[in-house]
Parts: sequence; structure tokens; C-alpha cells
Amino acid sequence: MFVKKDLRKIPQILADASQRAASSPPSLSDEEDASSTPPTKKAKNDDKIITEMRLGRRAPEFLPACNASILLQPKFRPALDNLIQLSLYDCGLSSLAGIELHSAAANDDDDSISSTTATLFPKLEQLDIGRNPKLTNESLPDSFHTQFPSLLELWCDDCSFGPQIPKTLLQLDQVHVVRMTCNKLQGQLEKRIGVQYWKGVRGLA
Repeated sequence: MFVKKDLRKIPQILADASQRAASSPPSLSDEEDASSTPPTKKAKNDDKIITEMRLGRRAPEFLPACNASILLQPKFRPALDNLIQLSLYDCGLSSLAGIELHSAAANDDDDSISSTTATLFPKLEQLDIGRNPKLTNESLPDSFHTQFPSLLELWCDDCSFGPQIPKTLLQLDQVHVVRMTCNKLQGQLEKRIGVQYWKGVRGLA
């Protein structure tokens, strides 16, 4: 099925998604009105929250840093909170620094801040970082895995990970599908895959 590419620039896409995510919750009267709303209209309202972003093949927009910093600006945080699918395929990335555990010390005086404050992608289930040949083991922060507690599918074909699988990727506990074809892996795969690491994996390539 043909999917029309979003022609807006990444900051515009993120700003729109953040604005939708930050919309005020409905009042009690609104909720009562919604109970009598036909199903088709309810579905339309649900579409206001953006859960999928296909940002692939946008390498020029990631220059000159060649990393994910454009996504990590604080003002775009609401957009990340709701994402379920994210594609950064073929974006010329050389580093994913910044997608890591950050100290929440600055918020210690706010009892309302939850333990998930530092998690950038709490609901993300599918991540595609394939065809970024400059991505190596050193491109990933040690705590990269902590930012994807719900990740089920990881696609990172045609990168340069190796000679071993990055340790932080092995610590993605929930993954069911992992694709790492055409990287620089050598020797046998980790013997503990399916036992200690990636216990629920069903597809591995």
C-alpha cells in the first residue's frame, strides 16, 4: 500500500504532534457528550494523538550533527511520549547520543514527577534505525536501552554494529523481533540469546 510522505519538515511534524498530545483533557460535560457520539466520530477524535512517525530518508534534516538531537528538544517531549512506531531509516545518522538515561535530580522537589520522567520513549514498540552505515557500537550510549521499556521490534539492518552485538541492545528485555542483517558482526551470536538476553525473541535475522 502506498503511503504518502509527510512533506513538512521534522520540527513542524514534532510541533504538531506535541500540540496534539498536550491538548487539555475533556471536561466532565465533554465526556458525557462523547458517550453519545457515534463511533465514527470517536475514531476521528482518537486520531488527534500521533503514535507513528516515519522520518526515514531525511538525511539533510539531520545535518550537521548527524544525530537525533532534533527529536530531543524539551518542547517536543510530549510527542515522544505517545509514539508507538518510529522510523529513522536512512537518515545519515552517526550517533544516537542523547537517547540515554538522564538524571531527574532537578525535579526532586516535585513529588508529582514520576519515575518515568527520564524515559524518552515510554510507549515505543517499533524502532527502525536501518541503513545508517555510520552507526557503530560506539554510537550508542550505554543506557540507550533504558529509553525503550516497551520495545518489541528493533530494525537495524545495514548499519555497522560489530564485531559483537552492542551490550545495550542485548538489554532490550521485551523485544520479539530483531533484524541486524548486513552489519559487521563476527563469529557466533551471543550464546545467551533467548536465555539471558532477548528471552521473548521470536524472529532474529
